[in-house]
Amino acid sequence: MQETILDKAVPFFLGLALIEFIWGRRKSVYRWNDSVSDLATGILYSFTGVIITLGAILLYDKIRIYYSVQSLFHLGEFPSSSPLIKTAEGWQFNLESFLAWTFVLLAVDFIYYWFHRATHEIHFLWACHVTHHSSEEFNLTVALRQSMFQRIFEYAFNLPLALFGIPWWMFFICHGILKIYQFWVHTRLIGKLGWMEKILLTPSHHRVHHGRDPEYLDKNHGGILILWDRWFGTYAEEKKEPIYGLTEPLPTFNPIWANLHVYISLWNLVKATPSWKDKLLLLVKKPDWRPDSLGGEKKVPEINRSTYTKFDPTISNSRKMYGVLQFIVLAGLSVYLLKLIKLGKMSFVLYSGFGVWFFFAFLSLGLVWNGRAKMEKWEVLKFVLLGVLVWNLK
Repeated sequence: MQETILDKAVPFFLGLALIEFIWGRRKSVYRWNDSVSDLATGILYSFTGVIITLGAILLYDKIRIYYSVQSLFHLGEFPSSSPLIKTAEGWQFNLESFLAWTFVLLAVDFIYYWFHRATHEIHFLWACHVTHHSSEEFNLTVALRQSMFQRIFEYAFNLPLALFGIPWWMFFICHGILKIYQFWVHTRLIGKLGWMEKILLTPSHHRVHHGRDPEYLDKNHGGILILWDRWFGTYAEEKKEPIYGLTEPLPTFNPIWANLHVYISLWNLVKATPSWKDKLLLLVKKPDWRPDSLGGEKKVPEINRSTYTKFDPTISNSRKMYGVLQFIVLAGLSVYLLKLIKLGKMSFVLYSGFGVWFFFAFLSLGLVWNGRAKMEKWEVLKFVLLGVLVWNLK
């Protein structure tokens, strides 16, 4: 499995985040505990992404080969060559290829708008996206804060592209461009950008999207173009800087809980609901919907800006240092393991074993970052499991 355009962009993401950290120090744009939690969720997203992406490619290609319009009606292949081709006479522009790539990029962006909107309006899909919104900060590391499970549903939304005969690698390049574009809009340090605000998604638009203020909820879902929001009624302009995060703030820096808490909450709601109809509606209606048996729809709480404080537990410097150093080691190990699996130098069984280990490792580190006293048993289990896995890596 080869590196994607998104994989190649990660060093640039981290470099830009470092620049933002230095640039925004006086504005308190970053907090160490929030940022390491962001990066930890990004590592988990990358780890699960290998298997999810491989499965998506196999399914996508099967649909394209057997069920695309080209296959069913014996049409020519979808144009996928580069719009610019170097020949002996110099560079030549291929209009057909340019139009094909433009179509795919616009299609990917259009599908992303509806997928993104659905993750805010359908409860079981919100569970796979809430991780990204659970930070109370808004900076470039938040862009890397992604759910372990989001790719399953995001790729499923894009499967119709296979029916047009679009090669999977062409989709992945355009989808990667969309994701790279989305990275830079996660910043508080760039103001409004004039004419760009009318057409493209900008940091101002995306600050609104991450706001928990009632007037900002479920707005500005676009990936590259803000036009979709303007056309389909989900646009909101930034009038004041938002309060970032969830309407019910997540009081933890544990990346595992950030991935699972809505799934667990939804499961408990479904169990507590006697009506089978209401059980189904809980899954497909908005996240704040509740049946009458559970008290009816939840009201979005107003925010008192004068008393609002972010979750920020006080922990000792030694524990902070222990947590940061362990995170650095985990990050380095994850990069090494991802490289091995993509080069085909590690079995999926062993890779899955390391995935389970990372689950326990970050669960334990979450206790460190939250200032919890009882973390020793998790730390012991973590190191025992690591020893077993490293032994099998030889």
